[in-house]
Amino acid sequence: MVSGFYYPNKWARVVLTSAEEIVGDKGIAALLNMAKMAEYIDNYPPDDMDKAFDFENVGRLQQAIWDMYGPRGARVFATRAGEQSFEDGIQQFGSLANAAQAAMKLGSLSMKIKIGLGFFAKVFAQVSDQVVTVQEDDTHFVWVIERCPVCWGRTSDQPVCHLAVGVLRAALAWASGGKQFRIAETECIAMGHENCVIKIEKDPTG
Repeated sequence: MVSGFYYPNKWARVVLTSAEEIVGDKGIAALLNMAKMAEYIDNYPPDDMDKAFDFENVGRLQQAIWDMYGPRGARVFATRAGEQSFEDGIQQFGSLANAAQAAMKLGSLSMKIKIGLGFFAKVFAQVSDQVVTVQEDDTHFVWVIERCPVCWGRTSDQPVCHLAVGVLRAALAWASGGKQFRIAETECIAMGHENCVIKIEKDPTG
């Protein structure tokens, strides 16, 4: 059953092409068959930002990756797809991205991250139906996904939103000038929580 909420075609295409780079033509065909999405074999969504790829399909594809390759494999896919999705998303917001980067030149590293996360949450709101808020405490920034495509329709005893974590890694590197941060999903809708919650330590690891 369709969710009625959508990701841009381009982002779905990036997830599929990233998976194909890792597993090859036969592997991606097997994944799509497992996800009951055979209609996308050799027929990826178009390379545009139209909101047309249903959240249900995002969740199905992520579940198929998890089932076929396990949590560790899912993290590998997430890193690649997340970086590419971020780069493609940023390209659609050239002037806003430049304004955000100009603002991030001022102030502390923590302020740069705060501005960058706020900007990226706005990107999600404008190009997809994902709903995100950004919070913080003394030691962490907190990325709260109130409507999450990555775990849509899924159930699990552990957090499963590796794609979201991968995208955040790329966003944080962009906002901080290449620094790395500890990032962990601590709550997940697939586990029965109200929201998906990803915590980012304010102090970089390097």
